[in-house]
Amino acid sequence: MDFTVTEFDPSTTNDLYELFAPAWRANRDFAEMHEHVLRGGEYLDRFGQGTSTPEPAGQYQWRKDAAFAMDYCSDLVDLRVGNLFRTPPARTWDDSPYAEFIAAFVNDVDGAGTTMDAFMRRALREYYVNGVDIVVDKTAAGPAAAPVTLADERSLAIRPTLTALTPLERLDWACDAAGRYCWVRYDLGAEPAVDETAAPGPRQYLTLTADQWRLYRSSGGASPQSAVAAGPMGLGVVPVVSFYYGESIRPDWRKVPLSLLTRIVPLARAMLNLVSQGQLDLYMAIGVLAALGVEAEQLPTELSPMCWLALPEGAAVQHIRPAVEHVAEKRQWLSLMTEAMLRMGKVYVPLGENQRRAGSGVQVQAERTDLDNEMAATAGAAEQVERDVIRLAVSRHEGRLIPHEQIGYSVEYNRQYVLAGVREILDQARGFMDLSVTAAVPDLARVFLRRVLDQLLKKDDPRYKAIAEQIRQGDLVASPPSAE
Repeated sequence: MDFTVTEFDPSTTNDLYELFAPAWRANRDFAEMHEHVLRGGEYLDRFGQGTSTPEPAGQYQWRKDAAFAMDYCSDLVDLRVGNLFRTPPARTWDDSPYAEFIAAFVNDVDGAGTTMDAFMRRALREYYVNGVDIVVDKTAAGPAAAPVTLADERSLAIRPTLTALTPLERLDWACDAAGRYCWVRYDLGAEPAVDETAAPGPRQYLTLTADQWRLYRSSGGASPQSAVAAGPMGLGVVPVVSFYYGESIRPDWRKVPLSLLTRIVPLARAMLNLVSQGQLDLYMAIGVLAALGVEAEQLPTELSPMCWLALPEGAAVQHIRPAVEHVAEKRQWLSLMTEAMLRMGKVYVPLGENQRRAGSGVQVQAERTDLDNEMAATAGAAEQVERDVIRLAVSRHEGRLIPHEQIGYSVEYNRQYVLAGVREILDQARGFMDLSVTAAVPDLARVFLRRVLDQLLKKDDPRYKAIAEQIRQGDLVASPPSAE
């Protein structure tokens, strides 16, 4: 691949990136919340910051060292990914004229042995956190090779590959009125070191347009220099499929994703700070013992539980403890924030005063219906993304854009979600059976039994099909044996 020096700096970012990157980084951090992020204090506000009397450095360091996250960001993502991949997606392409290529591709989508299942499961996590662009690229030729034709690429084993890149790697882009990329540029990171004793290579950037790719290499140091190589694609479209939980409706914010965590992370950050304040309040509320009628030099230098303490006659020990009502108030606010976070995540757990309100189960079931509908919509979106990705992969393999109807690829994601515990499902099934209407609607009784089965076993369990067949064929209206 021939590179030429360029004066263009591929690391430049547009205004939208600069505006949203801090929020995207916060979404990523709260989705994982590694310890060093907590200890660094990036999301922990310092009292009096920006004033002439900021919080003492020692106290702020103590709060950073004691910080912990109690939000549900990671749990809300895991709940959805786990349910959507409770069983592997079902794919068919037997009748496709490109069946041989597709069969090889879905078993290795990135040239490193990653299956389509593994790739999409990881992409789904990114989908919930910040959204993800799936780039249909091609493996690079060796340094001595210079493919010119499609036949050259085939002989050099150059093949389509997938790369998942988040908005934090997407530095600059432009869209048409329909929100489709006109062009887009990604930061691919530094070339990996060839050996443990070698340094990483130059940083790489990839620009994709409707008819061309450009790969930049940028050296670091005091005087950075960039080089670029380019080549045609001939598809007439930018080979990128966006997989977003949502997208801004503002026309000046094209391709700005809305994630599951967009509204939740600011609440999680507020909880982190409120917990830290409560920790400090508790620390300051530790009781103090005051000894009356005793000289200071007569007091012991250390006290511990179950110790002996002798004081002069007439001396008294008094326990001084500050008020803690403000600590209880913070705890109430944390409960409210927790409820709000679960509501935003379409998962409702009754807390505090709402316990009685949710006792009938109506509101709980409504929340679960919203979540079920959301995940079903995500399953449909993932299916469309896969079809679009396969189309682009086949098109890049063939060197021309092939219509959807000629691809012959279909995929179906799981739509049987487990959002209730076994006990609740059993109670619902028992309540239905107690209505004594099984004889009138035996198929509905089978639906309840299938729900119990779906809760207990996954579809790929070897016992699942046999039990499902027993439910299908079972005589649910047989008369009970007569008593003798």
